[in-house]
Amino acid sequence: MKYTHNETAKPTLERMHLEILSAVDRDGSLTAAAKALHLTQSALSHSIRKLEDSLGVAIWRRKGRALRLTQAGEYLLAVANRIAPQFGSHPAPQTGRGAVSARSLRNR
Repeated sequence: MKYTHNETAKPTLERMHLEILSAVDRDGSLTAAAKALHLTQSALSHSIRKLEDSLGVAIWRRKGRALRLTQAGEYLLAVANRIAPQFGSHPAPQTGRGAVSARSLRNR
C-alpha cells in the first residue's frame, strides 16, 4: 500500500491512536481491541487508516488475517507504552496533538 502525505497539513497523533496501538498489541486482533475500547471494528480500522494517511506511513502490514507492525508501527507502540502511564485513568480527549512527527516516522 502506498501512502501519500499532504505536506501542507500537519499530522496529528491523538491519544486514541496510541490506545488503539496498545490494545491491538495487547489483544492480538482488531476485533478484540475494538471490543476492549468499546468501538466497532470499522471505527477502529477507520481511525488507523486515517492516522496512516495523515502520517504518510504504514503502521501495520497485513499477512492474510494477521497484522504485523512495521518499523514505524513499532516506534509508535514504544511511544504509546512510554507515555500511556502519564494518562492514568482519565478519559481520552477527542482531539489533541502528539509529540511524534511524521518525519521521524518516515525516517524509520
